[in-house]
Amino acid sequence: MDTASLPDASRAGAGAPAGPTAPAHFGDPAAEYAAAQRGVVAVWRSLEGRLRAVGRDRLDLLHRMSTNDLVSLAVGQARMTVLTTPIGRIVDVLWVLNRGETVLALTGPGRATLVRRWLSSYIFYNDQVKFEDATRELGQIGLFGPGAAGVAQALQPGAASLPEDHFDDDAGLVVARGRPLAGDGFTLIGPAAQLPDVWSQALSAGAVPAGETAYQWLRLKAGVPEGGGEGDQAGQELTEAYIPLEANLWHAVSFTKGCYIGQEIIARMESRGKLARRLVGLRLEAPTSVGADVHLAGGGPATGHVTSAGVLPDCGPVALAYLKATAAEAGTLIRVGEAAGEVVELPFRP
Repeated sequence: MDTASLPDASRAGAGAPAGPTAPAHFGDPAAEYAAAQRGVVAVWRSLEGRLRAVGRDRLDLLHRMSTNDLVSLAVGQARMTVLTTPIGRIVDVLWVLNRGETVLALTGPGRATLVRRWLSSYIFYNDQVKFEDATRELGQIGLFGPGAAGVAQALQPGAASLPEDHFDDDAGLVVARGRPLAGDGFTLIGPAAQLPDVWSQALSAGAVPAGETAYQWLRLKAGVPEGGGEGDQAGQELTEAYIPLEANLWHAVSFTKGCYIGQEIIARMESRGKLARRLVGLRLEAPTSVGADVHLAGGGPATGHVTSAGVLPDCGPVALAYLKATAAEAGTLIRVGEAAGEVVELPFRP
């Protein structure tokens, strides 16, 4: 990778962040974002939640409580699923890893406690399952970009050959392939005390450290919905205001499995082929902010609102927004405040 344009701290390597939250940047967020497009970046992702499920019914209960088929999940496989309310609204999105005797579920940022309590409230007297909050015990790093497989391979031989949504679990370090940004993605999970060493090894293998700003730009460009986050870059796509299909989470929903909480509403929307609204991309002439109303260019009442926004170095001002289905087709001209724009297909392209 050509690192000549990267800040000195990134070229020389940077120490692992302290605590669960990544710094905003390591000197130059635009350079970090560019490094992800052409190589690989390491992002400190310990702010995501990590729950451990133990007991005979660990997969069965998660299967009954969420949208995807989890009872067929083999050891070494991962699968995305959504926890929903009785009316089909999003509680959180989980990435579930079957480790054999235990299951590891990654939650949204800062949502481990909420999800653990929600799942525990549905445990019946004959269920043999317990959910443990392993967020502090375990740490997490993300590798993103077309060169992610090479760095993962250097950390754990064989990782580069992993199919998507599979993982290797060797000597306590989980290396999982999936949830890609900028072309590819790996998640590294291990004891929190050992993660600084893993971070250093990733940088030595060629990864460029990237902060929260670059990560949010990558997420925004890819059109990946998120719940939680902080400040003006907070993602608000995954809340109880929306159902999974509206958030483009079709891949996390099985339409052939048995009953689960919220299934009737979600199945009805799928069978009728009609959604009230959809998460879409907006390309704008000027920056906007989260919460801004979106109007059709011709005027009239708001047709939706912005949930994530930013100015991408290679795409300019863009946003994610939930719009009424009648306004959600690519090419629809819109206005956000004084800024003109249009609905575009995701992911955003330069």
